[in-house]
Amino acid sequence: MFNSVSRRVSLGFLILVVATVSATAAHAEIQWSESVEESLSKAMETGKPIMMDFYTDW
Repeated sequence: MFNSVSRRVSLGFLILVVATVSATAAHAEIQWSESVEESLSKAMETGKPIMMDFYTDW
């Protein structure tokens, strides 16, 4: 009987952790920049990669 209660508590805790992490991640925003020079210098300072997106409607 204790095993069943322990599993329910563990499952409830797991659901709580997943919900909390999901809610926290949903508030993160992408910091867009239109200046290539500024983005490259910031990436060099922080050691993070950048993603460049190009678009045209030729």
